[in-house]
Amino acid sequence: MKLMMTGLDHTRADLSIRESFAISKEKTQETLQSIVDSGIASGCVIISTCNRTELYASVNIDNSPMLSRVLCEVLERDYSEYEEYFMEKTEEQALEHLCRVASGLDSQIVGDDQIITQAREAIELSRELDCTDSYVEKMFNQAIAAAKAIKTKVILRTLGVDSVPGAAVDTLLSMMPLTGKKALVIGNGQMGRLVAQLLIAQGANVTMTLRQYKKGEIVVPDGADTVLYSERYPVIAESDIVVSATSSPHYTVYLEELDGLDRLPRVFVDIAVPRDIEPKIEELSETKVLTVDDIASKSRELPKESQELIESIIKEHTDKYYDWHRYKTSVGVRN
Repeated sequence: MKLMMTGLDHTRADLSIRESFAISKEKTQETLQSIVDSGIASGCVIISTCNRTELYASVNIDNSPMLSRVLCEVLERDYSEYEEYFMEKTEEQALEHLCRVASGLDSQIVGDDQIITQAREAIELSRELDCTDSYVEKMFNQAIAAAKAIKTKVILRTLGVDSVPGAAVDTLLSMMPLTGKKALVIGNGQMGRLVAQLLIAQGANVTMTLRQYKKGEIVVPDGADTVLYSERYPVIAESDIVVSATSSPHYTVYLEELDGLDRLPRVFVDIAVPRDIEPKIEELSETKVLTVDDIASKSRELPKESQELIESIIKEHTDKYYDWHRYKTSVGVRN
């Protein structure tokens, strides 16, 4: 079996392109099952974040499909329109790339603290759907192990912890003091909760939206008030800051709905992909809209010696994968 990957990320595609390929959990499930059921791959995993959408797969060594075409077909996208944005990697290059992705080295915020969890959740979802095989499992196990080592031995010692929510709050701090400011956080997922916690730590008065019929456990950070999502617009009118961080395929804030408000927040921060805040709102002079690309543009560079250590860690874990692969091949085990 051969490892392959394809995808597009922030280095190749701007936000308007990336959001066209952002995949919900439900769509991810459909896509994985479609690829495995069709026999294109014996195992596959999709990582979809604000920075990237990437497909990893193990395919028969005698059958090397162009995965970017496969992904576009399954997602009903015209491949010819997006061909220039895709990368394709195989074998060692695919595994090395995944190691860098899981470590946050290829994120807009170098060392992004969220991506290792997102990689782990991606393989767990595929496993639950019975869409992995031993090759994909081993690939992700080695990449996540490499990411843990890089995080503890390099990133925490040189750059410290950072993430998109952290960058969002840092950006807001550069614009205004947050003590006493009223902030509405739309979205009660992991990203929304982290933003709320960070804003509260800076002294902001935070309200979070809750869906009336939300499934699963609802967790609200200590110190945050709540409002039903359906009642968010009156709270927007009272807020200085609105941060939206949902996985909704639809906008959470529409220009038309803002027209009837007495006042607007000073700034909207949209850390969702696809975007939560209707782009037309950027045209309003009374407020400012920041996207994930705006807030994640700060540079975090690793010193040369750190980069050398990272490469040695990645080589160590890719070597472990191919030692395992050679043994598996020698004893004639296919899956």
